[in-house]
Amino acid sequence: MAPSTIRKAIGAVKDQTSISLAKVAGNIAPDLEVLVVKATTHDEDPADDKYIREIINLTSYSRGYVTAAVATISKRLNKTHDWIVALKALMLVHRILVDGHPSFEEEIVYATRRGMRVLNLSDFRDEAHSNAWDHAGFLRFYAMYLDEKVEFEVYERKSGGTEGGRLDQERDYREERKEFDYGNDVSDQSLEREQKRETKSSTPIREMRPERVLGRLNDLLRVLDRILACRPAGAAKSSRLVIVALYQVLKESFRLYVAICEALGVLLDRFTEMEYADCVKAFDVYVNAAKMIDELVGFYGWCKDTGIARSSEYPEVQRITDKLLSSLEGFLKEKTNRPKSMEEKGQVDCEPKQDMNYEVMKALPPLENYTPPPRHPKPSLRLHILNL
Repeated sequence: MAPSTIRKAIGAVKDQTSISLAKVAGNIAPDLEVLVVKATTHDEDPADDKYIREIINLTSYSRGYVTAAVATISKRLNKTHDWIVALKALMLVHRILVDGHPSFEEEIVYATRRGMRVLNLSDFRDEAHSNAWDHAGFLRFYAMYLDEKVEFEVYERKSGGTEGGRLDQERDYREERKEFDYGNDVSDQSLEREQKRETKSSTPIREMRPERVLGRLNDLLRVLDRILACRPAGAAKSSRLVIVALYQVLKESFRLYVAICEALGVLLDRFTEMEYADCVKAFDVYVNAAKMIDELVGFYGWCKDTGIARSSEYPEVQRITDKLLSSLEGFLKEKTNRPKSMEEKGQVDCEPKQDMNYEVMKALPPLENYTPPPRHPKPSLRLHILNL
């Protein structure tokens, strides 16, 4: 019997054992745990969509199931030493993040702060396959992207384009946790709060202050950096499961690129009006964005050659030219010298000017028979007090 056949048989036995244990172990949500195992089996075929939809339905109407789902998937990720199981678990997380309730990503953040290693696969090692180094590498970068995506989206939704929203974020989330339990639907109060958050998070970027635009753009570029790192290498390039996982990442990069271009446009429009310190930060961001967009062009080229997504889905990427960077740098140099020249001009203007008429008057002889007018005595304060 071939080693691959033996490995598949062992994997099937492990999956069936995990399902049986989940049913009788007395866990809080055994039905959910069974679904998670069925969606993260050891075979290399993508998970059956019906299991994922059932998990999404359960986590969309109960905070308790959200907590159980995060704990179950985290446990599955930390126990397995098979890149296939781990990748399917990450794909399940990604799917719930896209189609599930926002409370799922909030629970991931909350669980991570409590010390749970949900999306931390930095030390993952595959022990089930002999040539899985490239697959494990893709797995680690994919997990890092999901972790960055969760942090960014939770903060953006909670802060709503304003500064200092993280404290309110944690407070609101703790309040919401009390409103959910197993089998209980999302309350009207929670739905109303979600609607308020959506309204709050819809602040147009053109209405943000320069420092907030810079912060948002840096966050967007950080997410883009995680996406670019997900480009598979070696044997992982030909893996069907890796390509399926990468397709969702690729689609999200399209929207991310549009958001980056919008933020870059806002900074460019305000560049001549911003303070010098903000101009320096904006220029540094432009330099960083230029390098990353060049990498994005190469990434999209490889994805097109591989056949991931249709060519019509890809945005038309515009590079940041050296000419634009030179123009911004030249303006910065002008702005550096401008305060000195203005200061020198101010000093010249402040020098006392001698009046020519005054010089002429000083040269005239004194008037004859001139008697100065008598000095009037200053009013006495005591006299005024007595007259009160």
